[in-house]
Amino acid sequence: MLWNSSGYDGIESLKILKDVVDVYLPDLKTLDPNFAEKFFKAANYPEQAEAAILKMMEYRELRFDETMLSGVMVRHLVIPGFLENTRQVLAWFAEHCKGRALLSLMTQYTPVGTDAAISGRYISEDEYEAVLSMLDEFGIDDGFCQELVKGSDWLPDFTRANPFSSELSVPVWHYKP
Repeated sequence: MLWNSSGYDGIESLKILKDVVDVYLPDLKTLDPNFAEKFFKAANYPEQAEAAILKMMEYRELRFDETMLSGVMVRHLVIPGFLENTRQVLAWFAEHCKGRALLSLMTQYTPVGTDAAISGRYISEDEYEAVLSMLDEFGIDDGFCQELVKGSDWLPDFTRANPFSSELSVPVWHYKP
């Protein structure tokens, strides 16, 4: 079983899931309480997410066969204009997770509606290069980094069999009721 979460998991909830979940897929959105308060209304998000991810790694070690059988993969979405958030997350990951979890660094931020107040634009090539340099700086080489697809709209259209544009994805399975 895969547990996909925002990273805002309670330790008591994780204890209940301990013997059920094989792979944890938490977000680590930010380690800045001010950013978390402003955009998520949860200043304690960083503290909660750090504790949850550490507990997840305590419960599951990385194991692979053809695929990931168990472990933790920490996701982080790069927000344009807020690269210091990414730097903090990558530094924390390098110190606490390197060799114990995988990183999934996402560049798919798409500004819409009220979220556009965060940045209002896509990630620039310069920001993308800066993030790649941070990976080198912190020696993070286990995991995944999305390629930068300029101006792409990552928002899915679930009325289509392939909800993402064909340039961004290839469907491997589609549910038909």
